[in-house]
Amino acid sequence: MDQKEINQEQPFSDQAVTVSVGMKVRYMYAFLFQHVHRSFQGIFGVCLSLAALVLWIVSLDGMGITTQKVILLVIGLMFTVINPLMLLVKAWKQVTLSPVFKQPLQYTFGEEGLQVAQGDEEQFVTWNQVREVRKTATILVLYTTKASGSILAWKELGDKRQEVERIIANGCRAAGVTKVPASMKRADAESDRGNQTW
Repeated sequence: MDQKEINQEQPFSDQAVTVSVGMKVRYMYAFLFQHVHRSFQGIFGVCLSLAALVLWIVSLDGMGITTQKVILLVIGLMFTVINPLMLLVKAWKQVTLSPVFKQPLQYTFGEEGLQVAQGDEEQFVTWNQVREVRKTATILVLYTTKASGSILAWKELGDKRQEVERIIANGCRAAGVTKVPASMKRADAESDRGNQTW
């Protein structure tokens, strides 16, 4: 959990939504994978590996030095196979060895911000502390720093997913956070129009 601001008595409105979110290796892997492969280095690395694989395939016609072929193959596998496997090992270590993930985290989403609780520890993050929101097929990430944030798995949110997305989009919009997925912005706008209908 990001330790930006702790407030154990932060009030929430009646519209707040609370969910219990557990962490699994596949959720952490999804976070690490998208974080690395959306960076410049990650994109460059994948492009380099793909180019090396193409050159390796072309070199299989019998021409070329064996050493060069091996180097091309290693470079080709570096960001397409080896790096993803290393990220999987890293995700496994973080989830299985970190005491933070031994128990589910309780997230409460409200107009004021996001509260994360586990046992006697509580942390409150206002919406203007959120730097970016990212979505993948399996997780939603609320970045509070450049490299860390809250990881919310869709499966863990269950039937509260749409309401959680709406609260996050609304809170980020009010706080001036611009890096929010377009689908969340659209859903929030449609919700506002629906609320204005008599």
